[in-house]
Amino acid sequence: MTPATTWAAKKRRPKSRRNKSRIVAEKAAKGSMKDGGPRCGSPFFWGALSNGRCCRASMRCRMSDARTDPKMRQLLFALPFLLAATSAAAEGLFDLSWREVAKGVFVGGREDALRYPVVANTTIVIGRRGVLVFDGGGYAIQGEQVLEKIRAETKKPVTHLVISHWHGDHHRGAFPIIEAFPEAEIIAHRFTCAAAADGPERRVEEGEAELGATYAAVKDAADKGVWFDGSTLSDAEKAYFTRMVADFPEYGTQLARMRVLQPTRVIDETSIIDLGGKKATLLYMGPANTAGDIALYLPKQKFLATGDIVVAPTPYGFGSYPRAWARVVRQLASLPAETIVPGHGAIMSDGAYLQKLAALLDKAADQAEAQKNAEKPVFDFADDMDAFAEGDAVRARLFDMFFIEPIGAAALNEAKGEAEKNEPLDGAVADLCKPRVSGAE
Repeated sequence: MTPATTWAAKKRRPKSRRNKSRIVAEKAAKGSMKDGGPRCGSPFFWGALSNGRCCRASMRCRMSDARTDPKMRQLLFALPFLLAATSAAAEGLFDLSWREVAKGVFVGGREDALRYPVVANTTIVIGRRGVLVFDGGGYAIQGEQVLEKIRAETKKPVTHLVISHWHGDHHRGAFPIIEAFPEAEIIAHRFTCAAAADGPERRVEEGEAELGATYAAVKDAADKGVWFDGSTLSDAEKAYFTRMVADFPEYGTQLARMRVLQPTRVIDETSIIDLGGKKATLLYMGPANTAGDIALYLPKQKFLATGDIVVAPTPYGFGSYPRAWARVVRQLASLPAETIVPGHGAIMSDGAYLQKLAALLDKAADQAEAQKNAEKPVFDFADDMDAFAEGDAVRARLFDMFFIEPIGAAALNEAKGEAEKNEPLDGAVADLCKPRVSGAE
């Protein structure tokens, strides 16, 4: 019996969604008090980020334990990128649609943002001197479409490829762009460079080797209508996970093509790139969703692309820094921007969602600060679940799994001055990251 089916067999009495949000948060936070790692109420905790595992008997995840269960780790890396309930859209799994949001500024994304695996939004900025690409694609088929779009719009070369953060769904398929334009700079924050070189990225790849067993466990759960924590799946949830499993063969084909891009240039602070007629500001405001998040801002065009600092409609709390993250989100919300492109999800026209997200993150940090010395800290996000899920069963489950469960441990580590436990590296940043150029342009 696989670990997933073992968990699924341990059924519990169904709980209301509001009460469950409090219980799940308590379980997720407990382990962080003694061993720096979370306990979890479902097997899908972000082990890929943290060399953690969920014990078969106790359901306890330890970030400090390198024996991560490989059958569950990669789905855990992947599932947080799911956004909401399934859709009946007939488009291809990786088909991109393009929108010109300002002259020479194009945003590509999949119309059905809900389908798994999710596809990160890509931005193309065309200047007089060259082209900048922000988050060139997590899958090679996406990178190929980005390259095709660039060639359809301009004869200018790609001069800059910017990686917003280390999560592979934003950059591991961008290599076709670099193969076509080998002189282009690959730019990332120094932490992103280190995380992609080893540590977090290596743990993700280890989990990817075991995806077949993981998907088999998800299929079993969807067929039985019972999730791994013993809760009953709604019809919408069963359809959601059934569709995910059906898309696995095509996903696996693209997964085999993924390739890590090593940055050629790293930055440690905000940097400005003059493309000729367009000045692209690469914003680094401190730790947020990861320790190395970069956002793209075009002041003249009032355009902002956030990477995973902002994801809608369900934020991802894994390996994050809630207090610092809230500050970064509010800083972004204060910028004059009429077009806001999240890392995943629909384009926004104002900062309302950003303010909502910042308030949620501050709430997590406040609860952690008040309970950082408690033996059994309890986090309550029942009202927030209502606000973010808006009555949708799939979004409610994802909010449980991808925000409530991981955010407690992350916030407690941050409150106790132990934030380095949230995204552990296998060595010093300077040893892991060796670009050709360092510093701002």
